[in-house]
Amino acid sequence: MHRHRSLDAYPRPGVTVDLAVLTVTDATAEPVLRVLVQERTEPDGRVLPGGFLRERATVADAVADVFERKVGITPSVDVTPRLLRVFDDPDRDGRTWAISVAHSVSIPESDLAGAKGELVAVTSDGRLESDGRMLWDHDEIVSAAVQSLRARYEFRHRYSDVPPDPDGFLPEPFTLHQLRKVHEAIVGEEMHKDNFARRMKPQLRPVLRGATPVLSAATRGRPAALYRKATDG
Repeated sequence: MHRHRSLDAYPRPGVTVDLAVLTVTDATAEPVLRVLVQERTEPDGRVLPGGFLRERATVADAVADVFERKVGITPSVDVTPRLLRVFDDPDRDGRTWAISVAHSVSIPESDLAGAKGELVAVTSDGRLESDGRMLWDHDEIVSAAVQSLRARYEFRHRYSDVPPDPDGFLPEPFTLHQLRKVHEAIVGEEMHKDNFARRMKPQLRPVLRGATPVLSAATRGRPAALYRKATDG
């Protein structure tokens, strides 16, 4: 007769939630893609905000807990953490057998005021600009988060339209130049000015005062027309 083993007989890994919190700093002037990095001790090093899943908690509960305890902010209702993938190399954490349910979270710079940690720039190849690797496989999580973000902003060789600033880093209203610079900061390379404008304009509406387009109060160069996303009503 076949005997069933108790579930307690099976080894179980610890489950963590790690967050790659992405933002674009100085989005209206000199945009730079950055990720929130924290310092920890025992072991010493740089990490992404994260924490272990508590008993009977959901992954969503753990994400909210990491924001409250580790990041120190409460995201707005418009912020949606995106599941990247499960990082499950058995040797990823030398302290214990642990798997990470990694998420990417895009947050405007203004909403990160008071967040714990440092906003570190990301290079064009998806790595942290500063020297030294993070603990465990957190560099790989950052790379996956940046790759996922860039896929939403890159429109070359794609048949469907890419929406203007889909993750909402740039405050409205904005100029086409500001919008393009944010896309370039995220994708990591320059975009053709005219091609970009042609792709974006059908999804934008000009800011009007009566029937007259409102121009930016530019301190350098010629004032340019201001736009909002057409989907905003």
